[in-house]
Amino acid sequence: MRAMTWVVACVVGLVCDTAARADHFEVFVVAGQSNCDGRGKGSELTGPLAKWAKPQDDVLIAYSCSKLRGPVLTSDGFQPLRPGWSVAPGKGKPTKLPSGTFGPEVAFGRGMADHLKGKKVALIKFAEGGTSLAKDWNPDVKDRLYPAFLEFTRKSLKELKDKGHTYTIRGMIWHQGESDAGLTADEYQKQLTAFIGRVRADLEAPDLPFGVGEVFDNGKRDTVRAAQKATAEKVKGVFFVPADKLKTFDGGTHFDAASQIELGERFAAGMAKAVGKP
Repeated sequence: MRAMTWVVACVVGLVCDTAARADHFEVFVVAGQSNCDGRGKGSELTGPLAKWAKPQDDVLIAYSCSKLRGPVLTSDGFQPLRPGWSVAPGKGKPTKLPSGTFGPEVAFGRGMADHLKGKKVALIKFAEGGTSLAKDWNPDVKDRLYPAFLEFTRKSLKELKDKGHTYTIRGMIWHQGESDAGLTADEYQKQLTAFIGRVRADLEAPDLPFGVGEVFDNGKRDTVRAAQKATAEKVKGVFFVPADKLKTFDGGTHFDAASQIELGERFAAGMAKAVGKP
């Protein structure tokens, strides 16, 4: 009888302990091409930026790139937010993570955690450099990025659920467009509007706040930049994040470390306004 009582007590204790460790997460999705994946150099997070080099244990992130340019590298589930959840292609491509680069998620996640005042925040990031909305991210094009993005997002949400947590998908940020500079403004706007609608439908979040980050103005992306602004003006629940005064390290495409931090803070400010008071 005593043995049975001990077993019951252990089971009850385990269940209670599991319940006590279960949390509710405010989830934000992060997606796009290279400036979303991030080419900011972690080695440049020094001086006034040094605080951003440290792990943020109170914010989690699940990350994955795609298989378009080689092996899929992931965070292997949710990990503390920090620089390094980024895979730059080409020579020097990392073989494991964390890497030496980062994107806007570092400052964005911090901003949302601070805005939501103690609530648990988790990011789900899926990005791949050099990819277009017209082809690679188009939900109607099979075997490209959208199905993989959706699968990874759902897999990450399931991980939270399987661990006993609950969640609310609170918003999504998107930085993409450099690879679609050849499209007219009307065509890119049409593509982006359809993409947003499809994401909201597939994630069962019809009013999902959606932040669109402006591509850098190198004099050749006017149609995309105009379309990004127009989409934010015309689609309910979409906000625009400007790139003015941000700097690139390669002559007009990829934001440097300081600008990636600033971009993340701008995304956070827009999202905070969109989701409202905690």
